[in-house]
Amino acid sequence: MHVEPSTPHIWVIVEHFYRSRRIYKDEHDNYERQVHDYVEQLGLPREQIRLGPEELSRLLHFKELETVRDDHLLPLKDGSHSLFRGDDSTDFLDRLLNDIFHEISILKEEHYNVLTYDPAAPDIDWEELNTILDEVHEMFPIKVHRLKHLFEMATARLERILPHYKDNTVLVRSLFLHRDDFVAEAYDEGLLRFYQLLYGEPKAVNGFQVVGDSFYHAGFYQEAMECFSAGEAHLQGIPPAAKRRLDPSWKQARDHFKRYRRLCQDRMAQLEE
Repeated sequence: MHVEPSTPHIWVIVEHFYRSRRIYKDEHDNYERQVHDYVEQLGLPREQIRLGPEELSRLLHFKELETVRDDHLLPLKDGSHSLFRGDDSTDFLDRLLNDIFHEISILKEEHYNVLTYDPAAPDIDWEELNTILDEVHEMFPIKVHRLKHLFEMATARLERILPHYKDNTVLVRSLFLHRDDFVAEAYDEGLLRFYQLLYGEPKAVNGFQVVGDSFYHAGFYQEAMECFSAGEAHLQGIPPAAKRRLDPSWKQARDHFKRYRRLCQDRMAQLEE
């Protein structure tokens, strides 16, 4: 894989991938809940359940599928092509993202076919409608579950790629700035998990230092102080026994956070004079 750590495309990929994954997860889980309810209500295996156009259309949300594809997967696919696709090769992640884009496009079109078909229309073609319903009953579970699998594989691949971009300033700073947004929803550990993926679990604290230093030297003292404070809070929350398993450099990071947090306060005080 050809890596250019300075490229901004990696941030585009990370942001749009995790945003799209979150929206799709909600769609998948909502779909599964409804299907489970129909199984309970009707007492039939899911493979034998037949729904009308209205019930079938409510299994998914057209606007959500449209948002995933147009607002996130489209720029994600383009960013991936720019970063990973060469003249005669491409990274596996690029192929997965391309598959996700096409699969969700097909799912969206199948959903649209059901959504726009009015069974109360006077000139309804019942044979055509039943053909569409048959196709959708077969297609929905296949596409919904395949997309879940594709997102899982793409997540695993992206997690393996991220360490190559630990020196990408745009990426590590943007992750911190979005720590209360999609970053918090991507993993149970939120921002910390991203820094673990970038720097390795024993050195995850490095993420706070790299970002804080970047903000500090760029003159963004408030943001730098927030980052140094977050780094201190992270270290304070680690039990002593766990600290002994960390890279010894955490002590230097602790001292660095304290020193530079004071420097940030001094710089901001000077600017107010």
